[in-house]
Amino acid sequence: MNKITLYLKQAWMMIRQNKLFSSIYITGTGLSIALTMTLFVILYIKFAPLYPEYKRDRTLIIDSVEKTEKDSTSNNYWQSTPNFSLVSMICQLPSVDAVTGVKADYWGLSRIEASTLHTSTPIVLKHTDAGYWKVYDFEFIDGRPYNDSDIQSKSKNVVVSQSCAKRLFMTEDVINKTIEISGSEYEIIGVVKDVAAVMDNKTVADVWAPFSTTEYTDIDDLLGDCEIAITAKSDNEIDAVKAEIAEMMHKYNQHDKLFNYQLLGPDTYWASQFRFGKILNEKDELLKYGYILFALLIIPALNLSGMISSRMNKRLPELGIRKTYGATNRQLLSQILWENFLLTIFGGFVGIIICYAILLCGSSWITNILHNGFIESTQLLSDNLSIEMLFNWWVFAAVLAICFILNIISALIPASISLRQTIINSLNPKQ
Repeated sequence: MNKITLYLKQAWMMIRQNKLFSSIYITGTGLSIALTMTLFVILYIKFAPLYPEYKRDRTLIIDSVEKTEKDSTSNNYWQSTPNFSLVSMICQLPSVDAVTGVKADYWGLSRIEASTLHTSTPIVLKHTDAGYWKVYDFEFIDGRPYNDSDIQSKSKNVVVSQSCAKRLFMTEDVINKTIEISGSEYEIIGVVKDVAAVMDNKTVADVWAPFSTTEYTDIDDLLGDCEIAITAKSDNEIDAVKAEIAEMMHKYNQHDKLFNYQLLGPDTYWASQFRFGKILNEKDELLKYGYILFALLIIPALNLSGMISSRMNKRLPELGIRKTYGATNRQLLSQILWENFLLTIFGGFVGIIICYAILLCGSSWITNILHNGFIESTQLLSDNLSIEMLFNWWVFAAVLAICFILNIISALIPASISLRQTIINSLNPKQ
């Protein structure tokens, strides 16, 4: 029997002998890990490559353009979302893999009515160009996406989500069927797997239609009402794409005699989540998450450390006897750490259960957090967190690391202090 197995058996005996202490320790650890893991899952959903945004690691976002007059005596200033013509300019750059323009949703996910001969239902409608289906990796259950020919001919062909097809027709077999949206008839040419409502606003919808089938505002050459997403050919070429866009804008401004244009971006996907107009404080925002994580770990660790310190005082006679029979401080410290690690593992399992209970019961408020509160009820969207979002080995690895951190922080200091006692003081702690 190796030492680790022996330590674990001794730890199990200690847990059974001290049920009250063990229960409090496991519960405290479980709550700490549950809250920490919930934070990790939310951050994972916010930033990780997930359906249909598998290219987040090489995606760049441009949501705003500034316009100023070249006349130095003028203070006129304009800011707006970009124009679809900017999409055409960017797609010609050599390091760009794909680019799309999505008609801007200024007030979050807004709903309109869609109807068939048998029923009607509110839907979220998204207007995009054909490059949309190259930037985002939608899974087509049936049919195809609309293409450049559909855009140019203003064909009223749409793609619908799986759940929307079922609501409108009670089946997913809806290719070539028609739906009425805002008084116009559209033909369904594709059906895609549902997108969870927690994903980015650019991808969450029930129906997708060519932007040429709706009214859109072109203020001038670059200002309009679309949001742009760009994918580089690889994550190593992100800086090259940024440099090419900067050079493109420099040449454009040289050509324009009256105005200067400045893009607020392109930002990497994760950085774009922290942009508010001209302000981009991704470091400050990440520090906030760091402070929250620190609080979730250090506060329970201090409480557990106090409990362990009190318990170690009661165990001083036991430690003194073991020292008398030749046990070294290192051996005793290893045993104590393994005992607490076993308790922390049990707490980790409890924490995982609590975490998933929070996530599964609170998907609506998680959706609001990820969309900064600007989202309506998600009952008509696929708002369930998918298996891909909930069960990821990176998250479990983070929980395991937390178990180690909690174990070391809470047990190492009080155990080390207690083991400094001499054998005589350990055997007679009251003297």
